[in-house]
Amino acid sequence: MEFLIVGLILLAIYFIPTFIAFQRRHTYKWVILGINTFAIAGGVPWLAAFIWAVWPTNKSLIDPIAGNVTGKGYRNSGDTIGSLKYGRDRGYSEEKDK
Repeated sequence: MEFLIVGLILLAIYFIPTFIAFQRRHTYKWVILGINTFAIAGGVPWLAAFIWAVWPTNKSLIDPIAGNVTGKGYRNSGDTIGSLKYGRDRGYSEEKDK
């Protein structure tokens, strides 16, 4: 019986990043759960999930990697169109300067 109680306590401690992400309604809460679930070895994946779960919700660790210019964990067509227009205008102005 003690083994079962200790096991449940350790399991709860292991899933702390997931609990935090769901409590904070993190945009990537399901990804954090996946890291927690499939990286049973612990260590670095657990630490990465924990840091990601407590990271400020208005920014995301994966946004620069995913190319998300909003930094909010999501994109919309307005952001994409706005960044395309900005890039095109900037390219034209750089060509004019040469």
